[in-house]
Amino acid sequence: MKVTKYPQSCLILELDGKRLAIDPGSFVAQKYKASDLLPLDGILITHEHPDHADPQLIKGLVDQTPIPVIANQSTAKLLGDVVTKIISDGEETEVGGFKISARELPHVAMVDGAPGPQNTGYVINGAFFHPGDGISIDNLKVSSAAVPIAGPDISPRDIHHFISQLGCSVVIPIHYDLFPADPEFYKTLFGDWFKLPIKFIPLNSGESTEV
Repeated sequence: MKVTKYPQSCLILELDGKRLAIDPGSFVAQKYKASDLLPLDGILITHEHPDHADPQLIKGLVDQTPIPVIANQSTAKLLGDVVTKIISDGEETEVGGFKISARELPHVAMVDGAPGPQNTGYVINGAFFHPGDGISIDNLKVSSAAVPIAGPDISPRDIHHFISQLGCSVVIPIHYDLFPADPEFYKTLFGDWFKLPIKFIPLNSGESTEV
């Protein structure tokens, strides 16, 4: 499966000619038009924050061609009719040939310590996990994952623990446009210093890798 990174936490997954976007948010909208992301066979939204769900960008995508949009209950209240399916924790579905399993996990605490909104991660084809702004989950093992490396309450220890929880061998760092962080530092930290048995793959916007 090919994974292409876009700003903040947006990824586009490609398999057998099908394309699935996750979290096209405000940082994507600042640099890309809807037409730059098309064609798409589905859109997944993890939670309601604008850096993960930009209403105008998503509307622009679905206005050009009918695209299934999947989100949790909280996010659907924000986006309205653009969401075609509200998904619940543990629910499985299929979009454009991709097998999707929803796993709810806590959003990291906000700057003031308040809990974040409902946050739903997605396991794609049983192998790749996008956690939104979550950094801890029980009873999930995957071979590859996107992992937030910066945020209001994300530490190097959190990242290390999350990678260990998931047992993944490939990590794509995300979520470092709003709260800046250097993904190359974490590549050195976990690879050269901690010597975790993982491939830590920082990607520039528009850059791809295979997982």
